Amino acid sequence: MRLEEKQAEENERKIVRFKNIDKESFTHSFRGVSITVQAGEEYTGRKPECEHLGTHLARKILSREAKKNLARDKTIKLWTPEQIEEMKRKILTPIGTQEPRTTVSPEEKRKEDIKEITKDFPTKPVPPVTKKQVIAELEKRGQKPDVNKTLKELLEELMALEAQGK
Repeated sequence: MRLEEKQAEENERKIVRFKNIDKESFTHSFRGVSITVQAGEEYTGRKPECEHLGTHLARKILSREAKKNLARDKTIKLWTPEQIEEMKRKILTPIGTQEPRTTVSPEEKRKEDIKEITKDFPTKPVPPVTKKQVIAELEKRGQKPDVNKTLKELLEELMALEAQGK
């Protein structure tokens, strides 16, 4: 596993509390999912998600404050990276780390997948073959079967014919 992947995996295990310190609700998306946190409320999530939300909330607050002064000073920056980080320290609180999830081998994953598939799509049981059906099949293939033989013996005869290509 590469260093970046390992760091990303570690960050996914870190749990963070995001607090909307703004006076209005905040909505933003992370990985295609829209998240809304009302003013003054908290949201608990994984570090990458909360970091992302924290950055955008900080930008929103700092932009609004900077735009108040924009009419007077056209050269003002809306925010600096340092201001964003300072604001995020007020927004985010680390609260813990989850244990690493156990990895599942591809074979185990396949077995679990097959189990789910068969649960969702059960196979219909094949009805058992009767002695009468085997006798009819032998006769169809030009044989004169001994009706006193057991089903197993007749099946062996049929399989031998099948092996010969008859």
